[in-house]
Amino acid sequence: MNPNYTEFKFPQIKAHPWTKVFKPRTPPEAIALCSRLLEYTPVSRLSPLEACAHAFFDELRQPNTRLPSGRELPPLFNFSPVELSIQPQLNSTLIPPHARAQTSPASHGTVSRFAYAFHFGPTAFVSV
Repeated sequence: MNPNYTEFKFPQIKAHPWTKVFKPRTPPEAIALCSRLLEYTPVSRLSPLEACAHAFFDELRQPNTRLPSGRELPPLFNFSPVELSIQPQLNSTLIPPHARAQTSPASHGTVSRFAYAFHFGPTAFVSV
């Protein structure tokens, strides 16, 4: 800040509600997720794994969820041991019971594309 203007008072601007930014049919869970991801204060923002565990993605954790085309979902729960060690309290949410039965320790050798992109950004897909 300019030392000659130390007494400047920044205007207080009221936040615009997310419900007015998104279309009226936007699910409340989507608005809540965006709100937490775009939180101004860094320590208040969701971590990548907290975002993956958010209620907005609960439908993806249901055993019978399919793509709109009717095909099965791609592997979403193949988190690496490193990923699972970051916030272990989220593991039971991140990997639903039906996927735990299908997931073996050997399949944890690769990083899930979902978590990898969330942590390192979309440009990180060079060779996973």
